[in-house]
Amino acid sequence: MGAALAGLAVAGTASIVTTPWSQRGEGPVDAAQAASRLRLSADPAVRVLGADRLTANGRYSYSFTVTNTGDRPVRGLVARSEKIVGGRAGTAMHIESVSDPSCHRFERVICSFPTLRAGERRTVEVVGSTSAARRPGDVLHINTYLATFAPGVRGQVSYDVLGRPVSTVTAFG
Repeated sequence: MGAALAGLAVAGTASIVTTPWSQRGEGPVDAAQAASRLRLSADPAVRVLGADRLTANGRYSYSFTVTNTGDRPVRGLVARSEKIVGGRAGTAMHIESVSDPSCHRFERVICSFPTLRAGERRTVEVVGSTSAARRPGDVLHINTYLATFAPGVRGQVSYDVLGRPVSTVTAFG
């Protein structure tokens, strides 16, 4: 009977340890589980820096905000902000600075946030410059979206997008 009780105790412990966070009601949840409780907003247009309109070789800034409206911390949250490419738009954003230390600037902005507490809001300010090839009438179109890491193949990092992108759009003057 002692062995039977020991086996039951081990089985009971295993079920407690493997119960998903969403059923336990404590601790952080994965971003994918909390997608309906995450809010993303972004400036509808860039703010032109040092000029009255957006021009070739011009500087601009914009910001986006991520909010956890849920009652639990969220882990594994990624925000990505990238330019829509094509034609004279080129293939990458020229990012000068990003305000949040959990964000990195490459040809786009990628933020791998630490655990976002319940009710926490993080605003990221981005400063960039435009390509010399841009002309009046061209459009700078930046999409920002939330994602979570997904299993990759052969060491590649991939993301599962959470929700819809939010656009920041400005015409060149």
